[in-house]
Amino acid sequence: MHKSGKRYSETAAKVAAGRARKRRQAWEKTQEEKAMLEVQEAQKWEQGARTPNQKRLVADQKARDKKSAKQERDALLRAEEEAIGKGGKGQKRRVIY
Repeated sequence: MHKSGKRYSETAAKVAAGRARKRRQAWEKTQEEKAMLEVQEAQKWEQGARTPNQKRLVADQKARDKKSAKQERDALLRAEEEAIGKGGKGQKRRVIY
């Protein structure tokens, strides 16, 4: 007999369900704790991260703009020279009759 005066076979399913529920709740609690720790760790990393220097960012952007503008000008100049036909040394062409 069980403490409540019932047979074990009568209470076994209920007891097993209660234990499973407790196990599931404990697992969910540990998962929540792990997620909270991850969030806290991420916040610590974000707080400790160096903030970018605004002057340097502006200077780098200016340098990139300047470089791209120069490349664009060079490409236009090359295209113009090719259209005009200005080149280095011209090659002699032999005409065979």
